[in-house]
Amino acid sequence: MWRKMKRFNQYITEAGAGAERQETGLVDAINNAAKKGSITLTTKSVNLSNVTKAEKYGGRSTAGTEPYTDVVITARKKYNVSMKGSSAPSLAGGGLAGMELVIPGIGKRFMEAALKHHKKTLKKGDKVPDLYAKLNDRDKMKLVLGDRKMGGPIHYMYIGPMDVVSKDVRNGISVNGKLEDAKKYARSHDLYFRLRARRVDQTFDPDAKDRGGIPTVYGKSPSRGDSKGRIMVTDKVPSARDIIVF
Repeated sequence: MWRKMKRFNQYITEAGAGAERQETGLVDAINNAAKKGSITLTTKSVNLSNVTKAEKYGGRSTAGTEPYTDVVITARKKYNVSMKGSSAPSLAGGGLAGMELVIPGIGKRFMEAALKHHKKTLKKGDKVPDLYAKLNDRDKMKLVLGDRKMGGPIHYMYIGPMDVVSKDVRNGISVNGKLEDAKKYARSHDLYFRLRARRVDQTFDPDAKDRGGIPTVYGKSPSRGDSKGRIMVTDKVPSARDIIVF
């Protein structure tokens, strides 16, 4: 019989509530099943045997950003797990500050390349389309796994619905998500930086820079005051989008 692990505030719909629900759901499902001994965690991809407990990861990165690890699963060793939604829209956490911890200077190189690209087709005040940049093999491995400074490295990504549903099976439980081996995922997928606006009313400003002198590409949002874009790591690029190399 399928069962859904619920929390008292599951009805909350603000940003972040779904991710919290997913973390709690997986931790509760494992710990409830492992009360009498070790279990096998069966997912739609990787299975883990000899699982004895799960817990939420505590702390932040050394930059004060969200850590790469969300949940730690104890089996024969401790496995760091990054929790993702079904579409895994962002494969690395911590934003630009976090990425700089893993690969110093990568943000500056990318933003300078983005500015150079946009100057070819945009003028100040224009709406800025999302921009993608393909990562090389070395950089994508570092950014997907993270390191200790980033609250990693991670061993697996759990990709599935925000509501974790578990079912009793022989020797343990199965869940409605899948564990993806992080190293294998990075090796087998092309990954990209995605630069997008934080607010719909941010426009192109070729002179905008942050306090460190790095181009920000976007001007300040008149409605909310945001003055930077958002950098994500993704494995999906829409058709008809520009892809740069840096």
